[in-house]
Amino acid sequence: MSWGYISAFWTTVVMSCMHPLNWEACLPVHEWLSPAIGDYIRLEEPYASEKRALEQFRLDGGQAEPGRRTNPRTID
Repeated sequence: MSWGYISAFWTTVVMSCMHPLNWEACLPVHEWLSPAIGDYIRLEEPYASEKRALEQFRLDGGQAEPGRRTNPRTID
């Protein structure tokens, strides 16, 4: 688990739930904690699914590095 996720959880959830105005939303822990844990388990690299979808449409099938030509033409 990354420290970035722990600190983000601490600052957004724990610190926000310490205010009495937020207790009504924070109290039913079963409604928000289990979906959040499920989201973390399924977490991938940001935009990983979008990257896979775009690679399917590339002419070279995603084999070459992005920005690199697969068939460079030389001008003589």
